[in-house]
Amino acid sequence: MKIYVSCDMEGATGVVRWEQVSADKADYAFGCAMQRHDLLAVVEAAFEFGATEILVNDSHARMINLDVRQLPKGVTVVSGAGKPLSMVEAVEGADRAFFVAYHAMAGTARAVLDHTMSGDAFEVTLDGIAVGETGFNAAVAGHFGVPVGLVTGDEALCREARALLGDELVVCSVKEGLGRQAARVLTPEVTAQKLRTAVREALQGGKTPRPFRAGSPCQVGLTVLNSAQGDAVDNLPGTVRHSGRTFSFRAGDVVEGYRWFRAALALAGTVGR
Repeated sequence: MKIYVSCDMEGATGVVRWEQVSADKADYAFGCAMQRHDLLAVVEAAFEFGATEILVNDSHARMINLDVRQLPKGVTVVSGAGKPLSMVEAVEGADRAFFVAYHAMAGTARAVLDHTMSGDAFEVTLDGIAVGETGFNAAVAGHFGVPVGLVTGDEALCREARALLGDELVVCSVKEGLGRQAARVLTPEVTAQKLRTAVREALQGGKTPRPFRAGSPCQVGLTVLNSAQGDAVDNLPGTVRHSGRTFSFRAGDVVEGYRWFRAALALAGTVGR
């Protein structure tokens, strides 16, 4: 069984502040260590419970957070930014996708470091449904016939993922948000066991998740933070502007929609918040 792991950082054990996930900050080393901790717990359990091949996509920020020298034999890593499908690059061909150390969508209450791809997205919709990185990435995986079997992060993220992807999804909470940069956290020893148990349930618990599919064609909606950012996004061909900050794009399929969304955010990011 081939397992695909998209590994973010904000949802990792013990991580609560931006300084811990930002490469230019001293506390970034802690974020990397905790990302690796959660990933190792998942990967080792996956091999134990039936995985024969594991591909890990380093999916946070610059996407060079994972040190391949510290990962077990048998794991392949997709590293570096600029990947066409970003957080779900190379997902095609997997039997199951696991989203590890993920976070809730922008605007979620009591969610640790909530956002959607960047701080410039106020709201994102897919076929009229509000989605975060979990939902949009799951739809891209679903386009290739790959179901999401496991999502890990904080309590808010787990609720979001289960509500969108259904009861066959296994979720694992490693912390409970008290605010955007505060949480009730568990020790690594405890979360390692929780993650192991979740992987076992995902692979041996009789779960049969279905691929999450968007429409084909599909409609992507994006609201940015201010109208100046909106002016930048308005330069993208095919974009429909509904207000100073709100846009939509009709895509032939979710992959086209995902790439438009990422391009729109990149343009929005050239303008101050």
